[in-house]
Amino acid sequence: MHILVVGTNHKVAPVEVREKVAFAEERLSEAYRHFQAQGIEEVVLLSTCNRTEVYAASTERLSERKLLGGWLSFFGVTPDELEGRYYAYRDQEAARHLFRVACGLDSMMLGETQILGQVKEAFEKAQREGTVGTYLGELFRRALKVGKRARTETAISKGAMSVGGAAVELARRIFADLRSCTVLLVGAGKMGADTTRALVQAGAQSLLVCNRTYQRAEELAKALGGQAAPFDQLPQLLARADIVIASTGAPHYILTRPMVSEAVRRRRYRPLFLIDIAVPRNIDPEVGKLDSVFLFDIDDLEQVVQEYLEERRKEVPKVEALIEHELHNFALWLGERKAKPFIVDLLQHAHQQVDVALQELFDELPQLDERARQVIAAKMRALTMRLLDKPLRRIKQLAHEDGIMEMAIRFFGLDEVAEDLSPKEARGE
Repeated sequence: MHILVVGTNHKVAPVEVREKVAFAEERLSEAYRHFQAQGIEEVVLLSTCNRTEVYAASTERLSERKLLGGWLSFFGVTPDELEGRYYAYRDQEAARHLFRVACGLDSMMLGETQILGQVKEAFEKAQREGTVGTYLGELFRRALKVGKRARTETAISKGAMSVGGAAVELARRIFADLRSCTVLLVGAGKMGADTTRALVQAGAQSLLVCNRTYQRAEELAKALGGQAAPFDQLPQLLARADIVIASTGAPHYILTRPMVSEAVRRRRYRPLFLIDIAVPRNIDPEVGKLDSVFLFDIDDLEQVVQEYLEERRKEVPKVEALIEHELHNFALWLGERKAKPFIVDLLQHAHQQVDVALQELFDELPQLDERARQVIAAKMRALTMRLLDKPLRRIKQLAHEDGIMEMAIRFFGLDEVAEDLSPKEARGE
């Protein structure tokens, strides 16, 4: 069985190219029928915002040009439009690529967790479409297995990889439970909204939105599940908030030291976490010198992200070791299926030779009763299996390597089996 993957991603093609060949959810069933009509026995389509990949398996060696052409023709795109902007991997390298994808090593954000769910969804969709057989089924199950192991046995997905994620990580260091925290968003900038959303998703249940334009504050509060507040109430709101996100377009400080100092006094010096992601900054840096105040600006948050990224990079060798282990096991599985028809033929031939030898022995010793004959026959068959056990186990281990099966056929004198070997391998018999 031959496996081939062709695809494109954020590393080799810009979004204006990727969007031309991405499979929309509503057209996936049509796409699977398109590939089945081309005679491809097994196919799985993986399409995300950063990648589109076609995984195929067939008893015949798959043509890269044919699979690529089939993919592009579905969208009316010519191969020239994707020239130099796609990749292709075969067999073991195809498996290695999928395992890396599932583990998050091939993602734009190293170690991201969403891709594992996307691989799982693509696999399940292909199963529902009836395009997954023995080989891609085994490949994808192993990819999901190693993807889970990477995230549970290493720290490849630990830590924040966005400004919002960094804000959540820092907030958890300051507050024991985010559910008891009140978040105040000052301004209506996109990054501020994204950071606030991350905190809400992390558990913060009370949200206030304050903006110079009250209507905009209402719109944003509704979108985030919070409550709008007038901008002129900012000093009072500071005393209520535990986490403050400043994200306005103001060219000057809107949170000054005296204002925050008064808020801290009214809060009886409970911790106050201030996040300034505006440029120019919205919070006077002197505020960070106040007791019970934790002030971080955009550079601080980016530094947190970089620190976590560096930690994730240190985990890459551990993940790659898991991948190589699973690749080895997958190769052994393939080898066993490849060796199976040869083993069946060899054992059949061996049993035939045992039967001939037993008949010759019984003809020479007619005085043996039935019980003795059964014992001798059982011992000879057991001896045959014992002699063949280690060689057959070794063949299973090496069968995935090129030329091993052909050599084994000649070595055991079963050359007549060679003509039948390829179709049996293909059927996995």
